[in-house]
Amino acid sequence: MSQTHYKPNLENQNVDDIVNDILGNLPQVEYVEVELPSRATEMYGLTDPVLHIRAMTFEDEKIMLAKKKGGMNALLARCIEEDIDPKALLMQDKLALLFNLRAISVGDTYDLEITCSECETKSQTTVDVLESFPVKYADPPIQQKVTIMLPSIQKEAVVRRATSAEFEEKGQNIFDELWRYVIEIAGHTSAKVRAQVLSRLPRKDIHLIINEMTVPNIGIDQKFIFKCPKCDTEQLREMSLGPDFFTMK
Repeated sequence: MSQTHYKPNLENQNVDDIVNDILGNLPQVEYVEVELPSRATEMYGLTDPVLHIRAMTFEDEKIMLAKKKGGMNALLARCIEEDIDPKALLMQDKLALLFNLRAISVGDTYDLEITCSECETKSQTTVDVLESFPVKYADPPIQQKVTIMLPSIQKEAVVRRATSAEFEEKGQNIFDELWRYVIEIAGHTSAKVRAQVLSRLPRKDIHLIINEMTVPNIGIDQKFIFKCPKCDTEQLREMSLGPDFFTMK
């Protein structure tokens, strides 16, 4: 006697119900808290200096890899729960989110092949993307603008923080347009006045401005010490964030 196999009548079933039934054991999407190194709230329109991210999906990965520019911004925009533009983030806050996103999506550890600068031996090493790169947090929280005293001329200047998008677009050329970030000097807001004053300021005043503009003393230090297993030479290396950072163990 032949067995009769039951075939569900798909015409009488909602496709969404079928898909949900098939994926019934799929783990729920979970969001992880990431405290922003800047601890900024007002400049981002937040009430708390914490954003929530989920692990990246294969679709997220495809979108990131398909974009020649802005792939990581697109990735963060998809994975951050809050409605915030990743391009408006300070670089330090963006890096903290990217390091945490890598950890929850691929794993805490990252395998690297490093060529020794002394003996040229290629070696495999593993770093922990969270433990190996501790975070320094701002105290007090960073504001979008800050007023500083320029020591050489004893005049106040108002400095705007540079966003990660501005760094990504301009690179080191960003420092050729400091007048865009010094939005007021001694009460004057004229672009011509600002540009001319800045061109005549001493080095120490300019470095003070750049320091406030870039806020380098917070966030993740991407540098780490590599010790060659062959010649025992210790070398300072820097973790780079390319597509491999999110796709390789």
